[in-house]
Amino acid sequence: MKLVFFLFHLSTLLVITAVAMDEEANGIATYFNISMPVIDFLTVSQQAMLSHEVKLYAEIFVNAQGERQYSSFESGEVDLFASYFNNTAYNSFFFFCYPIEDITQIKQFGYFHDTPSSYSIEVDGGRETARSRELIQLRMISKNPDKQILSFYRTLQRDLKKISGLQKDTSKKYFYMPTEKNIIPANPQSQNTRDHRGGFV
Repeated sequence: MKLVFFLFHLSTLLVITAVAMDEEANGIATYFNISMPVIDFLTVSQQAMLSHEVKLYAEIFVNAQGERQYSSFESGEVDLFASYFNNTAYNSFFFFCYPIEDITQIKQFGYFHDTPSSYSIEVDGGRETARSRELIQLRMISKNPDKQILSFYRTLQRDLKKISGLQKDTSKKYFYMPTEKNIIPANPQSQNTRDHRGGFV
């Protein structure tokens, strides 16, 4: 009985160790937080998106009832997509490689639940004022992501870490480009709560 108990715990330990080693070997974090101008973030993301056939969409509220619309990022339209972050109705954005015929299908089945979540990277934040800059917070939604989105996420993290001048705040666990602005957490509720001084409340 003791031998069985020992072997069970040994096998459990080996599984946990293997998972930890696999995550380290993959060089990828489930959560990845970075502070930088969103237009620069989009520029860096483009190459990884093209090579991995991943699309980027912004989620915008269209009314008080919470109805949403989705706008896609097209190559060469960095300024246009970045302008969504100045829209008070902007909610979040997400990287997506689930096969769809057109953008209306996202509204039909979403990107956060069931099968599509395995093909999605959720991203919050990115808003900026004269005084404040929200973190851009990326998250792998699924515990069992599709290989395509996983490979993209790994490449994107690697490319972002290569940015010249990028620094890391080890205590708060985020990367950042030096700025005199206040770096604040992403807050989905903050789009309608900017104070009169241009910051977030």
